[in-house]
Amino acid sequence: MRIGITSVSNVLEEWNSKDVADLRKAISSSGNTPKMIYADSMDVRLGKGRAETYQSSDRASGAKNGRELISVDAVLLRHLGTIRDYEQFTYRLFAIKSFEERGTYVMNPVMNWLFATDKFGALLKLARSGLPIPETVVTEHMFVAYSAVRKFGSAVIKPLRSAMGFGVFKVDDPDVAMHAFSTMTNLNKPMYVQEYLEKKGNGDYRVVVVGGEVVGAEFRRGTTWKSNIAQGAIPKLAKADEELEDISLKTCEVLGLDYAGIDVADTKDGYRILETNPTLSWQGFKKATGINPAKHIVREIIRKAKN
Repeated sequence: MRIGITSVSNVLEEWNSKDVADLRKAISSSGNTPKMIYADSMDVRLGKGRAETYQSSDRASGAKNGRELISVDAVLLRHLGTIRDYEQFTYRLFAIKSFEERGTYVMNPVMNWLFATDKFGALLKLARSGLPIPETVVTEHMFVAYSAVRKFGSAVIKPLRSAMGFGVFKVDDPDVAMHAFSTMTNLNKPMYVQEYLEKKGNGDYRVVVVGGEVVGAEFRRGTTWKSNIAQGAIPKLAKADEELEDISLKTCEVLGLDYAGIDVADTKDGYRILETNPTLSWQGFKKATGINPAKHIVREIIRKAKN
């Protein structure tokens, strides 16, 4: 079986190169063949009853010219790369979707991945399912966002699509926030305003779920108010209690994810789901727990592809 791993030829691949190496090794160790699929190099060729996906052959074979047909039995969706334009984003999204249209299993499924990687989309589904989330306001109106900051007292402003805590900032003064909202309005950016939560232990839990089972958990203690490993947080081995496991499993079920890292804060009012990560990076988790999620992910994608 040939298992494709979507990646990109920019800095995102460098950030996640160890995760990709873990996946390649796990695929090879299972007796299967890893195949890199570069999201920024694909082209899809359509005809009557035909949809074929190609990419530059030099990345895989060393050839200087030409394109190669991407022939795989399953695809592990990791990254679509840096997006600078809406049409570029939808093209890459549907280029990966073209594998599903041909009957190739994609993990995580494309549209489920899309919801889970969008902070608004993910919380929309989780809120409707009754799962515990922070109070959040999403708007294009800066005065609505301003009022939300006034209501929350302290608020966290996040891009809808971001990772590793980049571009996320905390505000305590609505008038200071107004300057940011004015800029975002001029850039046609929606505003995602979330209540700031005091997290017990100044950190949060990341629970890794694969195939409907909890693989393990870490507690990420922040050196600032942020709990991202990329922002300096220290990962420690944690044991998820029954409630935390249940929340994490239900989150994956609601979003239709085969695997994910679920970030959950423990607050004075109980657990709150902060984010879902269908393209999680797990080097901190692996260091803290001794568990390599890649082995579990590869085992699950092989099972799904065979079924």
